Amino acid sequence: MSAIAAQSTPKQPEPTPSFSLVQLGDSASLQQGIIQPTLDYLGVSCQRTTQLLLGTLLCTARLAPGKRAAQAIGPYGISAQLHIHLWDDYLALQPELASQIRGLASQHCFLRDPHAELGYNLAYATAIAWLVYHSQQLQLPNRSDPASLARIWEASYPHRGGQASDFLYAWRQAFRRRPRALS
Repeated sequence: MSAIAAQSTPKQPEPTPSFSLVQLGDSASLQQGIIQPTLDYLGVSCQRTTQLLLGTLLCTARLAPGKRAAQAIGPYGISAQLHIHLWDDYLALQPELASQIRGLASQHCFLRDPHAELGYNLAYATAIAWLVYHSQQLQLPNRSDPASLARIWEASYPHRGGQASDFLYAWRQAFRRRPRALS
């Protein structure tokens, strides 16, 4: 049994339906307040990675339940099985990185229910979402336009039938111009 699975209580968190990003904040706040600081903490200073994770969050949080990964937890839609796989098969071989990521988790809650961190700890969930891509040793293209990022998401991030068009739709919705309030 894996170390992370052994720490879990018998009751696993319920899969979560798609999230309302209104609850999480606007895309600039997500990027500047959660994603970029998390990546900075991990020593990742690549604007394309930041944009890929923002698009992943925007898209995955909006995916219909039938398109989210099976047993998806949190706005990034990461399953307990994938979470365990990343810890046991990737982070176990990189103790320094594992220690950094563990540092993002709650001190006591992680020990009681590590998968719940994916739902309520956005910095930790962002780090795990980054690991989904990083563990595949993906090379991001020099261009980081939404269409290129969408293709990477579609091919590399867990979902059930999500398409690049889902990513692009979520991206456009987040960045469409909002009408100014009348003064």
